[in-house]
Amino acid sequence: MEKIYATAEGKKALEAKLEDLISRRQGIAKEISRARGFGDLKENDEYSTARETQNNLEMNISEIEAQLANITLFSYAKADTAKVNIGTKVTVTVNQKKIVFVITGVLESDLDKGYISNVSPIGRALLGKAVGEIAEVKVPAGTTKYKITAISKVS
Repeated sequence: MEKIYATAEGKKALEAKLEDLISRRQGIAKEISRARGFGDLKENDEYSTARETQNNLEMNISEIEAQLANITLFSYAKADTAKVNIGTKVTVTVNQKKIVFVITGVLESDLDKGYISNVSPIGRALLGKAVGEIAEVKVPAGTTKYKITAISKVS
C-alpha cells in the first residue's frame, strides 16, 4: 500500500471511525449467536445476513488499520510553496477560467470545497510543478492543460 497523506485531524477522524467499527463487533457477535438459534444454518437468512455484516465490518476494520499503518502526516501551515506539494493551495487557469485547488491526501479530499487528492489525475499532474508551468491531464475528450498561476499556503 502506498503512503496515505493526512493531517493530524484527518488521522484522528480515521482513528475514531476505527474505534466505532470495533465497538460494533460485540453486537454483531450477539446477532450471529441469536440467529444460530433459529435452526438449520443453510436456510437461515438471519444468520447469513449477520455473518455478511460481520465480514463487511472486519474488512472495513482491516482496511482502516492498513491505512493508519501507512499514514504520513502533513500540515497545511508547513507546506512548501516553492512548488505544488501536498498541503498547498494552487491557482490555475484552464480554458481562460481561474480555478483554485488545495492538494490534500485522499482521506480529506472534497471536490465541492476544492480539496483534491494527491492521487487524483489533476493532483498527480500538478504535484512538483512551479508557477508558470503547465500540467497536462488526459481526459476522455483529449488533454486538458492547467497553467499554474499561484502557489500559496492554505489560510
